[in-house]
Amino acid sequence: MGKSTAGYRLKKAIDLDNEVYSTRMAFVFCLGISLLIWWIPIIGPAVAGYVCGRKTGSMVKGLFCALAAGILLLAVVYGLSALVLGHGGYPGVPADEAAASLTGIVGATASYLKTFFVAGTSNIDLMALGVVTAFGGVGGILSRQVRKETAFLISAGEGSIRPAARSMQLYAMNKEIGFRAFDDCMANQRMTTNENKDINAGRRESEPERAKPKEGKPVVTTVQTVTTTVSGNTAQTKSKEQRSPFSDILNRSDHKKDE
Repeated sequence: MGKSTAGYRLKKAIDLDNEVYSTRMAFVFCLGISLLIWWIPIIGPAVAGYVCGRKTGSMVKGLFCALAAGILLLAVVYGLSALVLGHGGYPGVPADEAAASLTGIVGATASYLKTFFVAGTSNIDLMALGVVTAFGGVGGILSRQVRKETAFLISAGEGSIRPAARSMQLYAMNKEIGFRAFDDCMANQRMTTNENKDINAGRRESEPERAKPKEGKPVVTTVQTVTTTVSGNTAQTKSKEQRSPFSDILNRSDHKKDE
């Protein structure tokens, strides 16, 4: 039970997605982004403050949240500078000169810390704090404006802020597009097992019928007998024609022998 409670609290502390607006997470975002890109003049603090204001959802909350995160960041930088840059003569010498005199890991840390100071001085740049605070308010104003616009469009019956995609409009108009083809495919597949069995059984019954040869109709043949009277000469001629073709040659040979 103790582990589950501790896990829930840890998840609640680092949860980034469940809450649309959260002052706690806005503070964390502002502090983290500032640590990463504060060294970029104007742009770094502006981005950190804007994200903070959008996450809070309010101009007042955005201002105070960004201001608190900026003050905490500069306080940490001021304390680290006394430890790190002090080896290079800070605050007696400018921060950038003190950082240039250091090497190794200490020198790399000093080079990062000097970006929070005004160039050529030992004074922390407070203008960046003003930028992060101002953009915290800007982000809060825009966040509130989006909510107002959404509520207005919903009350006016406009529905979604963004229009539907053209493919969805064509789908609603019953046009032949990929969605419609997909629906047809799914409709054809909505067949039960019993229906498939009935279809397969019908196919198996029809196959023997196709394989069975068709019975032909009986054919009636009529034979007519024709009686023909042939004269004697014709019968003799016919008998000669029916004899062997060599018989005439043999007869001629016998006739020559007799002569």
